[in-house]
Amino acid sequence: AIATRNVKKGQVLTLFPIHALGLRNLHADNGNEEFVAYDHEKDGDLFKRESQRATKLNIQLDVEEPAHSVLGNKKDIGLFALCLPQKEVLPGWLGGVIKATSSAAVEESNCVTLPLPGAAPLCAVVATKDIKEGDEVVHEVQMQPLEQNALDELKSTLAKDYRREISTLRLHVEMACEMARSLAPETAEEVEPLGPFHQINLRYPNLQQIHKDPDIFAIEKFLTENECDGIIAKARPHLQPCVVYKQEGGEKAERDSWRTNTNANLPQAEVPTVVQKITELACCSVEQLEILQVLHYEKGQQFKPHTDGFSGPYSACGFEQSTRLATVFCYLNDVLEGGSTYFPEIDLDIQPRRGTAVIHFPADENMREDTRTLHQGKPAIDDKWLLTTWVWKTERTDEAFAESKLPRLSNVII
Repeated sequence: AIATRNVKKGQVLTLFPIHALGLRNLHADNGNEEFVAYDHEKDGDLFKRESQRATKLNIQLDVEEPAHSVLGNKKDIGLFALCLPQKEVLPGWLGGVIKATSSAAVEESNCVTLPLPGAAPLCAVVATKDIKEGDEVVHEVQMQPLEQNALDELKSTLAKDYRREISTLRLHVEMACEMARSLAPETAEEVEPLGPFHQINLRYPNLQQIHKDPDIFAIEKFLTENECDGIIAKARPHLQPCVVYKQEGGEKAERDSWRTNTNANLPQAEVPTVVQKITELACCSVEQLEILQVLHYEKGQQFKPHTDGFSGPYSACGFEQSTRLATVFCYLNDVLEGGSTYFPEIDLDIQPRRGTAVIHFPADENMREDTRTLHQGKPAIDDKWLLTTWVWKTERTDEAFAESKLPRLSNVII
C-alpha cells in the first residue's frame, strides 16, 4: 500500500477489517485458541490456521468498553488481529492487507493497529510517525505489548481528533454487543470443573487405567471362565426385551427403542462371589448397587449412543433423589466381530474379552453428569453377553425393587 497523501503521526490511515479481529485471553496457555471471532462460523477455522500471522496487539480492554462484557467473567481480555490479504478488500477497511513487519524491524514500519478508544474492539491503523505521500505503508506486527507511554499518546490523539467519529461508531458497537449478549446462553458464568468423582479401589488386582479425564479403568480376568459361563446359563432361559422405567414409582414403560438387545435381572443372592468382587472394586455397599443385569446382543442388535448419568438428583430403579456415580460392566464372552463398546467423545473403542470388566464414572459426587462418557454398544456380528450394574450415591430404598422380590433364575449359586 502506498500513501496517497501526507499523514501526520497519530492520524488514522484506515479501519481494520472486522472479520480479521478477535478477542482472546491474554494469559491463556494455549495462545490464540481461546478467542472470539466476529464471524466464528465463517472465519473461526481461518483464525486457527493462520494464527502465526496474528498481530498480537496484547492491548487489554478497559472494562468500560462495550465488548468487554461479551466475554462474561473472563479476565485480561485483549485484542488480536490477522493480516489476511486473501480476504475481500472493502473500502475503508484496508488494515488487513497492508504490508506487515515484525517488531524486530520496527524502523521499517510507520503504522500500528490500535483499538478505537470507547469503540473497541473496532480498530484503526494509526500512523506512528509522519508519512509522506508516495511512501510505502508498513504495518508493525506487535509481538510484545506496546510501550505504555507510546500507547497512551496515540490513544489520546485518537480520542481528541476523532471524537465525533468514534462517538458514532460506539453506538453501533454497543448495539452489536447488546445483541450478542441477548443471543448468548444465560450461563455466562464460568462452569465449575467436574469432580470429585467416586473413589474406587486403585489397588484391585489387574486394574489398568485405559483413559484419563474422564477416567476409565479395565480389569482383565475380573470374572473367571466358570463365572462367565454360569451367568450366561442362568440368564439364557429368562431373557426379555429391554424396557425403560418412568422416573417416579418405577412403573414399566414401553420397550426401549434405543437398545434392541434382550436382558435378564440377576439376583445378588445367586452370585455372591461376583457381588463381593464388584463391591471391593467399587468401594461401595451392596445396597448401592442397581439390580444386576445380564445383557445379550444377537447379530445386528445394538445400544445407541447414551450416557448412564443424570443431570442432578434423580429417582429411579429403587433409588430416591440420587444418581449413578459409577458404571461397572463385564464381558461374559469373547466377541471376534462387532459389538465393541465405543466412547465417541474420546474416541475409545473397547473390544469384548471374556472376563474383562470396565468401570467409568457417568456423574461426579455433586451429581453433575459427565457427558464425555457418552458411549454405545456397536451392532453385534457375533453374539455378545455382558453383566452390568451401576453404583449409586445413596442406597436402594424402594421396596418395589428389593432383591427379595426378584424372581430366581436357577438354584445354582455361583
